[in-house]
Amino acid sequence: MELLLQEAIKLTEEGNYDRAIEIYNKLIPYEIPEVFNNLGNVYRRQGMLGRAIEMYRKAIHICPNFSIAYFNLACALMEVDRYNEAVMFFEKAEKLGLKSFDLDVQLALCYIALGNKKKAKEKLSDESVKREVEKYVEGGLDL
Repeated sequence: MELLLQEAIKLTEEGNYDRAIEIYNKLIPYEIPEVFNNLGNVYRRQGMLGRAIEMYRKAIHICPNFSIAYFNLACALMEVDRYNEAVMFFEKAEKLGLKSFDLDVQLALCYIALGNKKKAKEKLSDESVKREVEKYVEGGLDL
């Protein structure tokens, strides 16, 4: 199983999504959370956001403390403008111990989209996060 999982990961990195999906589908019966998370990533890269969201939710169902799956779920939800839900899952990932620049950037963007200036300012207190967020906010930051 481990060898199949590594092969699917390699195929994904190479952009061979169809073959990666075939392998992940063979691994689904084993209910390995990483399989569902990685399959979600493949679907997200292909623009199949509904399927990606479903896969991330399955990964979380199998392993409720899988912080990366919460992060990935939140990113997919942002892509379909479901910012309230995205914040909830980003914050859950953070509570589970995930600390990353990307998490801070995504949370800041969600807070800005939702008009939560207080929480946005907290995340933007880190200058590198602020510089990255400014790349995505049209008209500059007005907080």
